[in-house]
Amino acid sequence: DAEQSSSKYCYEVAPASEHDIDLIISTNAQVRKLRLIDAIKSPDFFCMYLMFFANQLYGLVVLSKLSNMCTDIFGRTGDEAASIVSINGVFNCFGRLFFSLASDVVARTFDIEHAFARKCVFYTTMTLQAIIVGTTPMLIRNNEYTAFVIEIFMLTSSYGGGFGTIPAFLTDMFGAYNIGAMHGLILTAWSLGGVVGGITFNNAYSSQIEAGVSIREAYISTVNDIFIIILVGLVALFLVRTNPMDRFASGYHFSIFGRKVISIKSKAELVKKESELQFP
Repeated sequence: DAEQSSSKYCYEVAPASEHDIDLIISTNAQVRKLRLIDAIKSPDFFCMYLMFFANQLYGLVVLSKLSNMCTDIFGRTGDEAASIVSINGVFNCFGRLFFSLASDVVARTFDIEHAFARKCVFYTTMTLQAIIVGTTPMLIRNNEYTAFVIEIFMLTSSYGGGFGTIPAFLTDMFGAYNIGAMHGLILTAWSLGGVVGGITFNNAYSSQIEAGVSIREAYISTVNDIFIIILVGLVALFLVRTNPMDRFASGYHFSIFGRKVISIKSKAELVKKESELQFP
């Protein structure tokens, strides 16, 4: 019995394999050696920038227009609209805490690479936003105020979740040494969403109203444009490589479930191959 108990205990606390440990050490070492300029120039950061812009855009628009949407579209009073805006702020805070915590729980529970866990959380927030923005026109046309408010609360949670999770995602991808500059740089996407997105939304809405379009249809038209941007953000998220074998290999490689679907050799490798063909 003692031997069985001992063997059972050893089985439950068995350490990771040497291959897993070597892979973790190698990945951490490569991330630490990553220079800031190389991180900024990487295609993964470019895709993360697009994804984060799309993730934040509609949330920023809603935060600035929610009160007007409640009064102009659904005919609610100013006091009721102000209450909805206040409650919406609570969901923003909740999303920042919940989704960032969820990414840690997913990584530890399923024993997966941390960057991939963050990516899964962003898949969740982006997909949720796509569903909400895609169904918003129907709710506006049918005057479904309660369903609209519920969806806005969910959308604001996903907006806050993206804002709360992006620092950890950047750290896992590019290392703690680069996180300050990388985080500051990617927050310019958030700023662009608030400034450029807000101005574009207002101009598009005003143009629709001047053209004689109803208030409901003017909002719907601008929401449909944002829906397209969110879909682009989902594609950009898909292209973010969390597999260290792809990211740190020479050239550009992209794998799905461990199988390479894109493999582009670096210029140095191509030059070397050409020289070998010319001078065998």
